[in-house]
Amino acid sequence: MSHHASRPVQRRTLCAALLISLALACAAISRLNLIPVEQDAALGAEAYPGLLEGERIITTGRDYEMVQRVTTRIVAAAEHFDPEITAQFEWETRLIDKPDMVNAWCLPGGKMAVFTGILPVAESEAGLAVVMGHEIAHATRRHGTRAMTRQLGAATVVALVSVLVFKEADTQQTAAALGTYATGFANLKFGRDAELEADAAGLKYMAYAGYDPTEATHFWQRMQSLSGGAQGPVWLSTHPSHGTRVQELQEMLPAALEIYRQSPGSR
Repeated sequence: MSHHASRPVQRRTLCAALLISLALACAAISRLNLIPVEQDAALGAEAYPGLLEGERIITTGRDYEMVQRVTTRIVAAAEHFDPEITAQFEWETRLIDKPDMVNAWCLPGGKMAVFTGILPVAESEAGLAVVMGHEIAHATRRHGTRAMTRQLGAATVVALVSVLVFKEADTQQTAAALGTYATGFANLKFGRDAELEADAAGLKYMAYAGYDPTEATHFWQRMQSLSGGAQGPVWLSTHPSHGTRVQELQEMLPAALEIYRQSPGSR
């Protein structure tokens, strides 16, 4: 290949690197949120019925009452630490009868679900408070709409730069694909950061609500035992390893225990 013929290839390579860098930089603005906070509740309320459709909802009994009690106490604690955000949401939790689903979730705006499969792992009300504190923190930290902002911004950058820089349609498609993959890998990392941020805020919430925060490390150790350590490479996951979570929580425990000792709920 001649020196002149290699120039377009070099140019395309450099531009592709630039495109990937821009996509990563856009995804890296993890705290940027272009969605008004009022929209969080609207988005969550719109999605909630569809996610619950076909599920067996439990509305009475001991487990149901425990879920509602923990929700009330953790939301009250969240209002103490993050009053401006928490007060704007209409909090609601449904208990779903699905013993094989070890999970819980919270939509933007405070609409939540707890699956019965996570209750044996929680073992107690304090264990459930670990789960609920974490999920409620996702809403108060607005992780859902922050993720939407990152994805929208990165997609816009990828589309604009690929069209402006690359002339051939097939090259534009290749560039867009590269940018999309780069953004995807970046979002995995920020997903892990969001999980740890929710762990930290949730630990404070449960402590202020009067639940012993030491239960958080025990819960994640049980989750680690349940998975048998088979989580796969952390860099390919949106969640940190259970071991990382336990270590991070242990470092935060002294401050959380001080909150717990002074909390109205522990007296």
